[in-house]
Amino acid sequence: MQPLSPPASLQRTTKGPQAVPVCFIRTRAQMATFVLVHGAWQAGWCWDDVVPRLRAHGHQAVALDLPGHGADTTALHQVTMAAYVDAMVSAVNSAAERAIMVGHSMGGPTMQTAEAAPDRLAAVVYVAALIPADGTAMLDIVGGFDPDYLAQFDWAPDRRSARILPAGARTYLYPLCPADRVHDAVSRLTPEPVGPYETPLFTTARAASVPAYYVGCLRDRIVSRETQLAMQARASARRVFEIDSDHSPFFSAPDELVAAFDEIAQETRLDPTRGVLECPRPKRTF
Repeated sequence: MQPLSPPASLQRTTKGPQAVPVCFIRTRAQMATFVLVHGAWQAGWCWDDVVPRLRAHGHQAVALDLPGHGADTTALHQVTMAAYVDAMVSAVNSAAERAIMVGHSMGGPTMQTAEAAPDRLAAVVYVAALIPADGTAMLDIVGGFDPDYLAQFDWAPDRRSARILPAGARTYLYPLCPADRVHDAVSRLTPEPVGPYETPLFTTARAASVPAYYVGCLRDRIVSRETQLAMQARASARRVFEIDSDHSPFFSAPDELVAAFDEIAQETRLDPTRGVLECPRPKRTF
């Protein structure tokens, strides 16, 4: 395997006249496959800054378009929680190894994928995500959000889908993101179907067997700090990472987000209970 060029933050040299750069080499055992799942109104494009960074760390990454989003043309009235989960299970089943599934904001489908296919997952990672209590729906949590945020929803006449107003997206989804990213993202946002949010969710020991991690966003204007703490406890998160970002760290703090993902990948690889440890982690060479 050829050495990979390290990120700038990992480029180090020894002191003295014979200093040489770190040899940044990833064995297959250190790599991971990430399946990245977007939240409401968005699609796989929201991970555009994350995928190349993960690959630079030696990982594989796939960003999904859930049914009714992005390139997927499923009619909104046909989009269900089961359709989301089926698409996600298909993605992890296509991976050559157990995948790390990352769910942003809309955590329900991720937890249901862990329930449906625990043997295909090395870990699940919730990023500022909603995790309903057993027997409840994501909409039960959304109903408790800031009324000013909820006022940014533009409902379809049948109230079976909703858009977010452009001003609301800028204020709540992307307040700390680069202006060019915000402009592009707002132009791509599409209506969000309500059906998946109304579905009561249930999990058993199957989902609990998959190691869970939570990435909290300290300046999130949608999912409050209090709510995130409750979600972390509900997820029984093995570890919590906190990033000084808004609700969309894939744009506002991609380096910090990928650093957390990389750390999770290395920790997961060294977990013998998941059956993916292939060889010891090599030392960096100076």
